[in-house]
Amino acid sequence: MSVGSRVATPMIFLGCLVMNVIPMATVANAHVKWFVPCDSSEQPLPLREVFTPTFCLLSMLFVVLFFVACRLEQTTLGATLSSHLDRWTGQLHLRTDDLLRAAAAVSFALLWADGGVILTPELKGSSTWLSAIQVLIATYLFARATLPAAACGVVVLYGLGVATYGLFHMLDYPVFLGIGAYFALSASRNPRLLALRLDCLRWTVALTLLWPSMEKFLYPEWIAPIAAAHPQLTLGVDVATFITAAGVVEFGLAFALFWTPLVRRLAALALTLLLVAAMFEFGKTDGIGHLMIVAILLVVVADPGRQPVRHGPALAPLVSGVILLAMLLLYSGAHTLYYGSWLAAGVPLISGAALLTLSLVYLHGLPHTLLSTAARLSQRVISVSPMRRSRDVDGETAGDVQLQQAATFPMPVPVSMVAPAALETPATEASWSPIPSFLTTPQPALTRASEAKARPQANLSLVSFADLEFPHELAAGGAGAPNQRQQRQDW
Repeated sequence: MSVGSRVATPMIFLGCLVMNVIPMATVANAHVKWFVPCDSSEQPLPLREVFTPTFCLLSMLFVVLFFVACRLEQTTLGATLSSHLDRWTGQLHLRTDDLLRAAAAVSFALLWADGGVILTPELKGSSTWLSAIQVLIATYLFARATLPAAACGVVVLYGLGVATYGLFHMLDYPVFLGIGAYFALSASRNPRLLALRLDCLRWTVALTLLWPSMEKFLYPEWIAPIAAAHPQLTLGVDVATFITAAGVVEFGLAFALFWTPLVRRLAALALTLLLVAAMFEFGKTDGIGHLMIVAILLVVVADPGRQPVRHGPALAPLVSGVILLAMLLLYSGAHTLYYGSWLAAGVPLISGAALLTLSLVYLHGLPHTLLSTAARLSQRVISVSPMRRSRDVDGETAGDVQLQQAATFPMPVPVSMVAPAALETPATEASWSPIPSFLTTPQPALTRASEAKARPQANLSLVSFADLEFPHELAAGGAGAPNQRQQRQDW
């Protein structure tokens, strides 16, 4: 079987699967709160009722597909797809800043023209200064020097939404904080900060899609009216299964934005197509609300992401499944903390935070780093620990052998540490004589051959060590002269 046929079969299967998932994802990416009255203070569905057989089966299907996508990235086909994406989106990547500034200017100009919306269609506001901030943001985006002022305006509008609708409601829209961070960092000339702003956008748009996906599992009654109003999107599936599938699709594509370059680029491309399809189904409200998200997703598609891949395919199923469970626990715990008792919120919050921390630790390779560091430290401790005294075949210990070797080959002692008597010089003379006495002792002249023969004996006796050239030449003011030693002997 040829390579092309082996690749074509799974690709056709995945293509058909994606085509069947598009209607479900269209509803998933239509923001529920924009079309249905929703009360965030309502109690969510208990977690034991969320973990149904349908939920477990669809979650397992997502995990398998996610593993296949990660494995595909490391093949020749993955490299080919990456090169094609680089070629098709190269010009867009060079104009990333222009695209985002233009999309933001149009978006805030439309909000100003509406006159009664803060940031998204369900966030209503009617003050005069609200419209003034929106039109100023659109104006400030034309010049690089005023981009930080536009960023401040976006953060002020987000704060107004928190003051009006509460923090828990605004957790659906961290993307506006990412937009503010992007424009604030755009005024910098630091390459690291300029690269960080793209990550801020990607992370916040992923969270913006990830957090509301939990509503499909915990508030299925919010989605039911939309499914009833658009029955053609359910493909004949019962509403409960359809809502669960929509939640899994939205979570899976949003989570993929945190992963490796090719996986997140393909996920961003799929989300872009689905959001555009939802605009035709749900109208201008959905288009205006998702305009900035679509622009950011296009930037993610165009970003080649050349950083090295640190996550293996085998890690993808484990981490994705753990993150899904952690997000359910965190959403339930945060809702209970905000609207209920903090005592009841402790267990889901702590459990979700622990699972999320564990996943992040594994993603960054910290356990492997800690184990490698511990291994190196243990080897270093073993290497510097005292030598164990072991008996040899003759009954002597290794320490005794070392002592005998030290006695046979004594270590050289510097001249300044030798007693005068050892040099056969009176103590009184050694105390004031500027020239060591061994220089006045007649010694035979050494040729280069005899000196080379005598050099290995330098560490066996005190006299041989004292006969070294370098200490006395250094004291005389110049080391390395070939005839200084003979001159001293003649003198």
